[in-house]
Amino acid sequence: MRIDTFLHSKLRDTSRSFIQYLIGSENIRVNGKGVKKNYILKGDEEITVNLIADPATYVEAEEVPFDVLYEDPEFLIILKPSGIITHPVGRQHRKTLLQGLLFKYPELKHWPGLGKPGLVHRLDRETSGIMIVARTASSQKNIMKQFEKRTVSKTYLAVVSGTIKNSRIIEAPIKRNEIRRTNFSVSPGGRYAKTHFRAVKNFKDYSLLLVRPLTGRTHQIRVHLSHIGFPVAGDKKYGGDDAPRIMLHAYSISFSHPASGKRVYFKTKFPNDFKKFMLCMGNPKLPLLL
Repeated sequence: MRIDTFLHSKLRDTSRSFIQYLIGSENIRVNGKGVKKNYILKGDEEITVNLIADPATYVEAEEVPFDVLYEDPEFLIILKPSGIITHPVGRQHRKTLLQGLLFKYPELKHWPGLGKPGLVHRLDRETSGIMIVARTASSQKNIMKQFEKRTVSKTYLAVVSGTIKNSRIIEAPIKRNEIRRTNFSVSPGGRYAKTHFRAVKNFKDYSLLLVRPLTGRTHQIRVHLSHIGFPVAGDKKYGGDDAPRIMLHAYSISFSHPASGKRVYFKTKFPNDFKKFMLCMGNPKLPLLL
């Protein structure tokens, strides 16, 4: 078994991404030596884990624009703009959503954040839309568990190249590219992935879709839509043509309230840049979304 998979099964209150961070920063060692996240355990090994090395400790609060749609003692519902990365990664250490959250809600800095305080999921840099942010450690654990069990329901708006007039389910495994590590593709050796979409409106050479990912793979919607020949407009990585940006927006989200257990539902307005793009393509009427 891979070491990250093994530790995720044992440290149930710790996210897989945080475990992988600890492995990469050598805060997890096997027989006293650092290993890679895909290291295969052989048995009869001593694993040491330093859980104190929270990367949020090194994240500086910084003013970053985002809208708060709803506030609850247990969580926030926010609107992430396109162009903002969710949290520091690689060479991107400034102007991230996490830094903006710590600036606006400094109390998030004062509890153990399971790797990234408040964050329970992420959106790609160019994807805009709705996100949940936990306000307590217990809520973060609860909502992350809901994501793990796939009981959180999310829908996205996507403008794609080409004309689609029906609904469809895509079931195709997704695998990371061995050479270009930020790219993904449909591959028989990949992880199971399932996406449902419904055509909402056709205009000129494009279609507006309401998309529901039933699994949570990286770049899943973008890869699946490109795989069937309808790439997201503006998504040049996966074959999309020119557009103001990658035309993908997290439109709504539903989950169980971490305190009451009651099912809650939140949605955003139709994004303004989608309206402008559709207007430029000769479509002045907005669709009725359910």
